Amino acid sequence: MVDEIRITESNCCSLEVHTRWARKRLNSTWGPEHRQRFEREIRAIQAMKHPNIICCEGQNLPGQERFYLMRLYPDTLRQRLARVGGWDWHVVAGFGALLADALDYAHDNGFIHRDLKPENILLTNDGTPVIADWGLGYFVHKHSVVLVQLTRGGMGTEYYCSLEQWGTGKCDRRGDIYSLGMLLAELVEGSQRAITVGMGLGNAPVARSGPGASDFNELLWAMTRPFPFQRPGSMAEVSRRLVKASSLSNHHSA
Repeated sequence: MVDEIRITESNCCSLEVHTRWARKRLNSTWGPEHRQRFEREIRAIQAMKHPNIICCEGQNLPGQERFYLMRLYPDTLRQRLARVGGWDWHVVAGFGALLADALDYAHDNGFIHRDLKPENILLTNDGTPVIADWGLGYFVHKHSVVLVQLTRGGMGTEYYCSLEQWGTGKCDRRGDIYSLGMLLAELVEGSQRAITVGMGLGNAPVARSGPGASDFNELLWAMTRPFPFQRPGSMAEVSRRLVKASSLSNHHSA
């Protein structure tokens, strides 16, 4: 794991004394690539203010052991998925719309995540998603040393990685769209598929038949197409289509 998470007691003058926070720390033995990643993450989360994006609540002064403080969340999406398995697709659509809105905000502010996966989605007590880990993206590709360190059995980061990022380490907002599509399909099905990295979901449907299900399936298929020009052009479009699919299902049930 690239970053170590530790619990600390807050004694920062800008935070309530004796409250509990998560401290994300840079290991002093790691090299310049990891430090660059860590500093990029701090800059990103300081610049963004969104309810579904992690917030930097404080940091130490540069030159010492590097860390920042963030709120302590009870769960990750990966942990929740392991406990409860797949979700109803219309619940996933609503959940995905929240993520898409947050990512659209990030993209409009010049930040591409490039490492969306269940491990990087934190959950509040009521299940609201919060996107974390904004520093890795520039270092994910098929020859990445960082990627090797992150993968622990099965498929890790690369499962969600777009073809263009896998080949070059670079992608625009459509790379995040690919990753979100892979993530949402996994939420519905409860597990990862057997895939070729970057080639998407194929033609098999994700949601069962019914009003809105075909719209949902079509969107996830489009989001995970191999080439960027084949995917939706923005997270705003993704969010609109997720909300539409979910509303069709709700209207039929009413």
